[in-house]
Amino acid sequence: MIELNWKTVRFIVVGVLCALVYFIASYLFLTYTELPAFIASLLAYACSFGFAYLGQKFWAFRCIAPHSVTLFRYAVLQACCATFAATFTQAFVSYTNVSPLLLSGLATVLTSGTSYIVSSCWVFADASEQEAETNISADLAFSSIRPVMSIQHHWRSMLLISAWLLLCIVYINLYYYMPWSVNLYSGHDDGLFIRLANSLAVGDWLGTYSQYTLMKGPGYPFFLVLTHFVGISLYSLTAIFHCLAVSFFAWTLFRLSQSRILVVLLFVLLLFLPLVISSGRIIRDQIYPDQFLLGFSALLFSLFVATSNMQRICSALLAGVMFAWLWLTREEGVWILPSIAVLTIFAVWKYWRNNTLKQGLISSVFVLILSFSSIHITFQLMNWRVYGQYVGVDIKEQNFKAALAALQSVRVEEAISHVPVTDATMQEIYQVSPGFAELQDFFATTGLNWRKLGCWFYPWACNEIAGGWFIWALREAVASKGYYKTPAKAAAFYAKVEQEINQACADKRLSCSKSLTAFMPEISQRDIKNIPDTLQQLIDMLLLSHFSANNMRLHSEIDGSFSGKQSVLNFLHSQERFYLDNKDVEVFGRYAIVNKKIQELDFQITDKQGKTYAHTLRQLSGIADVNKFYPFSLQTSCLNGCRLAISIDGLDKINAVIPDRDQSFKQEQAIELGNLLVFFDQLESGKRQITGIVGAGEIRTLKLRQRLFEMFKIIFPVMLILGLIAFVVLSVIAIKQRSLSTLFIFSAAMWGAVLARLTILFLVHISSFPALAKLYFMPVYSILIISSLLSLYLLIQFLAGYLQNRNIT
Repeated sequence: MIELNWKTVRFIVVGVLCALVYFIASYLFLTYTELPAFIASLLAYACSFGFAYLGQKFWAFRCIAPHSVTLFRYAVLQACCATFAATFTQAFVSYTNVSPLLLSGLATVLTSGTSYIVSSCWVFADASEQEAETNISADLAFSSIRPVMSIQHHWRSMLLISAWLLLCIVYINLYYYMPWSVNLYSGHDDGLFIRLANSLAVGDWLGTYSQYTLMKGPGYPFFLVLTHFVGISLYSLTAIFHCLAVSFFAWTLFRLSQSRILVVLLFVLLLFLPLVISSGRIIRDQIYPDQFLLGFSALLFSLFVATSNMQRICSALLAGVMFAWLWLTREEGVWILPSIAVLTIFAVWKYWRNNTLKQGLISSVFVLILSFSSIHITFQLMNWRVYGQYVGVDIKEQNFKAALAALQSVRVEEAISHVPVTDATMQEIYQVSPGFAELQDFFATTGLNWRKLGCWFYPWACNEIAGGWFIWALREAVASKGYYKTPAKAAAFYAKVEQEINQACADKRLSCSKSLTAFMPEISQRDIKNIPDTLQQLIDMLLLSHFSANNMRLHSEIDGSFSGKQSVLNFLHSQERFYLDNKDVEVFGRYAIVNKKIQELDFQITDKQGKTYAHTLRQLSGIADVNKFYPFSLQTSCLNGCRLAISIDGLDKINAVIPDRDQSFKQEQAIELGNLLVFFDQLESGKRQITGIVGAGEIRTLKLRQRLFEMFKIIFPVMLILGLIAFVVLSVIAIKQRSLSTLFIFSAAMWGAVLARLTILFLVHISSFPALAKLYFMPVYSILIISSLLSLYLLIQFLAGYLQNRNIT
């Protein structure tokens, strides 16, 4: 007679009930709540996941291993099963004619069978029911105590897991309703990242090479591509990524500290921090702090927590990938190196003391360096394959940096604050550098617009190209002469300019003095005098003193053409945050100034009855394209049967019908309007405009963000001051006792990261452009929370141990 395997039966029963739980929960959430479908499905899946895990652990397999082991394994198993099922289904759909019913059945059987086998042999195998029976019979004396302790432990773990899931779901829901802000006309930031992401998504790498292609790293565009292919909204994926980063960090720190209070407090503060400091702009800084958290969590785990070579290798691999991704997201990644070095040196010292130096170096340090290097080598190899040169982010390219340093080294007159290369300096360089002289007409015409950008921040430099804008103006100038057709051609031009200037410096035809770095202009006397005020601004930024909850935005906004707005919302699966609205007709075009002769242009818009309508004419960007044309738009509230008449000095030049529907114009030649050449490119009818939704979710999120901000504004000063005092005291104690703990070294590394980041921002602010902004401080706030609370925790632990020892003696 065949004996029935009750464990298998229990496994199947739990699986069926799990599916039923998901069905009921998703139905209830979708029917009786106003949650978005994604959030409702996520909540339902969280319920079914928790039910399945607890059911398989305590009933199907009757496992008594700790949750720290089984929960992680179960999550990994489910992720692998989901990936396998998706791949299996896609492969059969692509290459076979199997019916959907049979295909679904095969996928279910294979995935369930795999899940059962792996659960038996790995996930719940450490202390399954057979082992439990052996342990119970061996420890009969404790049989009446152990079940009670086990039940208490399970309930505590279940409570923590439930709270973790609930907090993550609440955060994801709140972040989903954060206000959007994106400027598609910003070719150096928002618009650039979206354009690069679109190129990556269609398999065109980073698109046609130009001065924009490699000006910034592709780290954030890769995240946007992930959003596109995963199929959920950008803000939802950003929130999920944040939850994963904070959760992994909290779990790793718990493995080191074994303090639930510390970890829970850190988790809650870090989890809700982006709601306080994020502006909602679609820009790379939104994921930058989480890349830092994930990278250092994985590094900590590999160096100090992992108990096997495989764990060390996997976590070091993750750390290397995260740090490489961070490096390709922003250009100033060097600030994380001191902290990585401190942790790595301390770990190597511990390996040496424990006689595991060779093993630790290979499985942690070597794998970290190898994975970090591999990402960058792959990126540069792809650029070599597509663009013909082995190059990374090309503002770091050797010839570009050398040329920039040479330009900034020339001294003609007293340095002007926040001006890398003055106009007078350029005039001198034109005389000795034929290469740079090619750019003279650009800086004398189109380049004049770059002078306006820094004028708002530095009024004394209104006639110059200020700080951080100079490198972009220089690249635009070089591109206008056709040198940015390939990376090699651009590099050769910069090499030529650098050689000519340095030769002139060597021959004493120019007076030269090198700056500290290529990206840091000479610091003027004005900058030195302003250092105390700058330090005060930096402290105010740290303490959130200059911010107000009333300034938080409620409305979402996208600046761009209708088709561009629609395209980006579809690409990032965020259409639900906007609706179509009736607004003004808008005509987009380009214009170029032919001569300086001033003529009076008159625009008049009328309908069929001759009624005149008001209009708004605005320039969309102060930066011209390579052909020296500036983008403009003409808006009017006249929606149907309208005509546009343009006269110059009283003489009619244009009298045309404005189409009633969206239309793109294929205009081969520019229209001459006095001293202007004009192209009309596109018309967007007033019947379709995209407007951000302001509903209950947006209002609820704003109110909670404002309350959280007021709370953080109180907490931050206290936490920062006490944390600094605690770290100084701990440092004195560590020196006197000649004893260093892993947590103390980690807190020192985090304080070091804060100092390195602030130093870079301070130097940039006093020399190049306004860097003391909340956008650039986002990783600083996260690290300050970690370093302050960790220092306070370590000091409290020391004092508690000290008092306990005194009582004993």
